[in-house]
Amino acid sequence: MLGFTYHAPDPGVVKFNRLILGIVMILGVFFQSIELFYVYFAINLLTLVTTLQFSPTSWLFNVLSYFLKDPKWYISPAYERSYFMNQESEWFELFARLLVSLIAISFYQETPLVTWLIGTFMGVFMMISTFFGFCLSALGYIGFKSFHKTSCDIDRATNTKCILSRNGFKPYTRCDYCTLTTPDCAGIQFNGFVFAIGFLVALFMFFHDPLFEKINIVVIVGLLFWLGHKVTINTDQLASADFKNRELNEKLHNYSQSLEAEVLRRTQELEKMVKIDSITGLVNRYEFEQRLKAVISSAQKDESDHVLCYIDLDQFKIVNDKCGHIAGDELLRQIALVLKRSARDSDVVARLGGDEFGIIYIDSSIEDAQQQAQRLLNVIGEYRFSWQGNTFGIGASIGMVGITHECCTLTNLLSQADAACYAAKDGGRNRIHVALPDDLTIQDRRNQMQWIGRLEEALVNNSFILYVQPIVPVLDPLQRRHYEVLIRLREENGEIIPPMAFIPAAERYGFMPKLDRWVIENTFRSFAKIRDEVFEELHFSINVSGASMGDENTKQFVRRLFGYYGVPYHVITFEITETEAIGNMANALSFINEFRALGCKFALDDFGCGLSSFSYLQNMPIDYLKIDGSFVHDVHLNSINRAMVAAINDIGHVMGIETICEFVENMAVMHVLSELEVDYAQGYHIGKPSPIETLYS
Repeated sequence: MLGFTYHAPDPGVVKFNRLILGIVMILGVFFQSIELFYVYFAINLLTLVTTLQFSPTSWLFNVLSYFLKDPKWYISPAYERSYFMNQESEWFELFARLLVSLIAISFYQETPLVTWLIGTFMGVFMMISTFFGFCLSALGYIGFKSFHKTSCDIDRATNTKCILSRNGFKPYTRCDYCTLTTPDCAGIQFNGFVFAIGFLVALFMFFHDPLFEKINIVVIVGLLFWLGHKVTINTDQLASADFKNRELNEKLHNYSQSLEAEVLRRTQELEKMVKIDSITGLVNRYEFEQRLKAVISSAQKDESDHVLCYIDLDQFKIVNDKCGHIAGDELLRQIALVLKRSARDSDVVARLGGDEFGIIYIDSSIEDAQQQAQRLLNVIGEYRFSWQGNTFGIGASIGMVGITHECCTLTNLLSQADAACYAAKDGGRNRIHVALPDDLTIQDRRNQMQWIGRLEEALVNNSFILYVQPIVPVLDPLQRRHYEVLIRLREENGEIIPPMAFIPAAERYGFMPKLDRWVIENTFRSFAKIRDEVFEELHFSINVSGASMGDENTKQFVRRLFGYYGVPYHVITFEITETEAIGNMANALSFINEFRALGCKFALDDFGCGLSSFSYLQNMPIDYLKIDGSFVHDVHLNSINRAMVAAINDIGHVMGIETICEFVENMAVMHVLSELEVDYAQGYHIGKPSPIETLYS
């Protein structure tokens, strides 16, 4: 203003200045002393020119503050908030005071009554602003808004219960601060007070009784104080809301930045996990197949030669069974280092799953690759794995197939490498088998159906048995009404064969639909027996293979079983693996939609092992996500696995899908799952698999 910048002073100085000016003006009116009006004008002029920080009242304030340890001009939170809202208009108020006091002085000679009335208003307003904490400019602004909003009708589109609506704001409908009635409207109140004060002032023109004038002045002063109080309350509520909004916006901004950083970090982790195996740090199967496709294309285009090497560890299961998954994971990591060191920088080394690894020897002949593989085989053979006083010798079987310009498709190439690897196992393990076009060993391997014969015999002799493992709510682990059904094979000597011994063969040779039908029928039979003998309705989760989902005969068979045994649809949950669901998306969706419409539930098993299914998940109508145990078993020790479990759990909950964590082996893992708000848990800590007969025997 006027070429210089006004610097808003400390609110304590402002309050003291108004107190002094208010006293000067009230004394001037009381003693009818025009000289005090000159003093009031001079103080305001000096304050405006020098800014309040260097005015006479400021010096007096500093002196008194030095001698008084507890000054009476203490600044309340309400006053400070109000001053914060109006400090930028403080210079305007100073200018307004000068103008009004000048008008009062000019009227003194002709109409002294006007001078005393203006002085009364000025003095009262100064005292109001001192003790209630708002300035004349703020009062004028509110009055101006009130005169332009003479109606108190609130827009029906806004929330009429919010305090902000009293002052012309349109708050969101979610705001619910207080009730609002017409008498509470700031515009009505202000207009009423202005009318009453104006009416009382006008009475001075008609009555000249000194007693009446004193009473009238007292009433006017009281109304002005009451008006100041009401306006101050509304101003402070607005200021409080403004402070809270500023704090909320700052917190929201900080949280938004933190959330963006966390989303970026998790996205990078997920992108990495799509391509990288979480245990070994090698390329995973998905990325390996993508690179293998590129190599096949390169061989066909450039007529270059490459070699695919399929490696299967021979003693991994022994380590895993005897020492546990932690030892098995450590063994995988150490073997991964051996493989990585043996390969060239241009070669591709990957973990394909379980104890299987793959290597693509780039620009290499079969002879050169065989020499490298033999050196690798020797290193693995000499390697000894030690764990808690136990030492294990590790072997490997390696299958090889050349990639040339005459090479076949990706599927056939992997099949040949897999068959060559199993041929190496069948040949005595710890050896290399090269798949050649006329390889009789490979052909014999493909024709072998030893397992299939044993599985057929097991069906006839009823050698399969069902085991169950409890699935419990994380928050109530004692509630055991839901079980996963597992299959075992009982040999003639009584030995129990785990499913991973024969399931791969059944999948490879198309035996899974028969196996699934046996499991489902015997589960339904056990359900009926439990219901009739124990009078309890349990829930069962049954694994279904990709082949069964695409088999129409199996679907018809399952529908008949529901009716025959009287099993309610809602007690059965069908589990399908992530790999099966993505690899047979059309069949999976058809099977899910058909039985889900009847009331069955579905779970996506081993979720997260590939992480290629996130884009498909939103299109799959499932009820549960079973987070892969490789992320769960050490979630209390591994921060990356914990982040993965948290990410999958959050995604599932956002989509309305409940989550189940497998491989819960101790209380520490259970505690972490509770913190992450996972819904259900399954594992040895909850209960080991036991024969289904234990549920009703």
